[in-house]
Amino acid sequence: MRHPVGTRPCQDAGMDEYFIGSGALLTAGPSGSIAGAALHAQTEAGLAARVQAAVIDFEATRLDELSHILIVAAGWSRPRFRDEVVARLLTDHECTLADVMAVLAEAAGTHEIHVFARWVPDDQTLEALDKRGIRVLAHPLESIGQAALVCGQRVGRWPVQAAPRVAKHDAA
Repeated sequence: MRHPVGTRPCQDAGMDEYFIGSGALLTAGPSGSIAGAALHAQTEAGLAARVQAAVIDFEATRLDELSHILIVAAGWSRPRFRDEVVARLLTDHECTLADVMAVLAEAAGTHEIHVFARWVPDDQTLEALDKRGIRVLAHPLESIGQAALVCGQRVGRWPVQAAPRVAKHDAA
């Protein structure tokens, strides 16, 4: 039975093509912050099931424009993400992009980080991750067909004064 109004069906895919998880939106720079987030993203066929940990940048077109990134662990709850990822980032006080990716991968128990963005990590970031046994799989942002992001709801924002500074990337 088809309803004339209400929720639209998924575009060309079943729910198994959705990457769903909890995470955080990180803001880079001296006044960096971490805000709790949840993501439901429809990916290209066959991709969602392979992603355990992801870094997503919906804004920047180049790495040197990076100011906000979303980090997500597939299938996790908000409390688990806060306890296993955010708590580690908060203790570090200042993190590079490689540090953030490594903390996420290690917490998720994976050796792969999927990056969905219009940029790819630089050689320095890739080398730092390689030394930690972590491989980056880069995908164009367009690999995400549609997404719903919920961020900073009620108690979802961690205190700014406790948030680590995420070092803003400067292109050489």
